[in-house]
Amino acid sequence: MSDEKTAPKQTDTYWILKRGTLVLLRPWATFYIQGAENVPKEGAVLYVSNHTSYLDPVAIGNVTPRRVVFMGKAELFHNRILNWLLRGVDGFPVKRGEADMTAFKTALGFLKAGRVVCVFPEGTRQDSEEEIGVPEPGAALFAIKTGCTVVPVFVSGASYVLGKKGGIHHGKITVAFGEPYTIPKTADRDTAGQEMMEAVAKTREHWRGKPAQRVGVFSPIPPRENQK
Repeated sequence: MSDEKTAPKQTDTYWILKRGTLVLLRPWATFYIQGAENVPKEGAVLYVSNHTSYLDPVAIGNVTPRRVVFMGKAELFHNRILNWLLRGVDGFPVKRGEADMTAFKTALGFLKAGRVVCVFPEGTRQDSEEEIGVPEPGAALFAIKTGCTVVPVFVSGASYVLGKKGGIHHGKITVAFGEPYTIPKTADRDTAGQEMMEAVAKTREHWRGKPAQRVGVFSPIPPRENQK
């Protein structure tokens, strides 16, 4: 008999976070989705999104047709409850202000396992949804190294509900998924990063003013996908 022990399976907390945030934010925010058909039903996908509010990852996680993996600032994982909740959705820490190779390799691992990973190439919240920032140098490397499908994402309304200056207002948050594409492995990372942000801007313009589907508290929970 082998003495090897199998690591305990992480508790699935996706439904807790999705249902919980939809209920808790209901007095202030309603969530909508556009372009769900642009998200591949299987295989590795990199969401690249604009970033204006702390609610951006909440909004994307609540409406995405497939489960999405986020990296979060390392400090969040110091709290036992948050650590349990975030690990339960395969979230992982990243050290801000430095090149965190552990986080980079973890993200690559999820992509190689055929998962959906979301990054915010701008690296920090912007002042306006009309402002598309400059991507960080390594943002495109995830797609270049794995050959995964890139899906541009534009979140609108989150900065009104909860902006950089604080305060919370009632509003509509819409997540639009743009046309998927791939980046050649020979691409220049800086050029590819800029093209990512241009794709995000095009997604904003394409879906601006068009109908969106509301995502309710009891909307389906995306099934769990391959574990790393």
